[in-house]
Amino acid sequence: MAQGLAERGIETHVVTNGNCVESEYRIEDTSPEPHPNLHIHFVDPDIPWHIPYSELYVLRLLDKALQVTSENQIDLIDTGYLIPYGIVAYLLSEITGLPYILRHGGSDIEKFLRQGVLGDLLKKVIQKAAGIITDRQNEEFFRSLNSRLYMVPRYIPDERSFKPSFSPHGTPTFAYIGKINYYWRHKSLHRIVEIFAGIRENYRLIFVGQGKGFRDFSEFVSGYGLRGLEFHQFVHPANMPRLLSEVDFLLYFVRDNPIKDFSNILCEALWSGVRVFTDDAMDLGVYAEYIELTSEAQIVNLPIDHVGASRAKIIEMIEEWEGSVRYSNKVKYNFNRYLDANLEIYNRV
Repeated sequence: MAQGLAERGIETHVVTNGNCVESEYRIEDTSPEPHPNLHIHFVDPDIPWHIPYSELYVLRLLDKALQVTSENQIDLIDTGYLIPYGIVAYLLSEITGLPYILRHGGSDIEKFLRQGVLGDLLKKVIQKAAGIITDRQNEEFFRSLNSRLYMVPRYIPDERSFKPSFSPHGTPTFAYIGKINYYWRHKSLHRIVEIFAGIRENYRLIFVGQGKGFRDFSEFVSGYGLRGLEFHQFVHPANMPRLLSEVDFLLYFVRDNPIKDFSNILCEALWSGVRVFTDDAMDLGVYAEYIELTSEAQIVNLPIDHVGASRAKIIEMIEEWEGSVRYSNKVKYNFNRYLDANLEIYNRV
């Protein structure tokens, strides 16, 4: 979205700690040159050792944000996740008097707000926000604390980049793309491995992911002798269209995941016309509000609890594969409309 705002002529500053997050989550992929109106500010990567030790992410982000607001004409603060960015926005607003907008993810809600973790602080952060961008699922929860709510899609891909295209290749390619945390079984990664372990046909199985559970998962995988297995690190978001152009089937399962949240990568796959293997717990309703699928064949539901039946379906797909296929879907909510909706909120607050 920052890129889109910059292209609209809006001076956009992004303050990020992406340069010093844990190595397991750091994106080392080359980033493209940003638009002239888009300025990326990284926090100081070095802090003195101190007792008790902490990475001080909130303070480092706040310090850099204060520097940015003092050196530039800033009118509004926008945020990503509540933790830590919403807290930083609240503190920055208290110091500078600038209004701020809150956004959230699914884990913010389930792991912190609904569990009462940092409850008093987050309550204050929510109450003080000039606006909260949320969805129907969480509207009631936020309305009890703040009436300034705006229903805007969590994310809409830029259809100029995420469109049906593929890089020619001779082997059917399956991919899981996402974090590999301690709870990787919640994403059915163990089931994916068990299914592909019995497939002798030619295929590529790519895991594009990093995380605190990667070592444990890779040790698990090593015992199965998968013939077409590849591990890739995260790619820069701007390079995601290129990655998807190499993928025939995205593997995205939700049955075992207790937090069934909106998925950016699923959005990008749908926009790119990539086939998706999922399970019967997947609810495509929210995505259907933004894009109309032209063929039911794009979504393949696997009985993920039944390894044999799922394996048989995938073998069938491999045997029938004659080259990459893309589906040209009808985008109902395009990127420009997404930018317009956010700019309208900016103007209101």
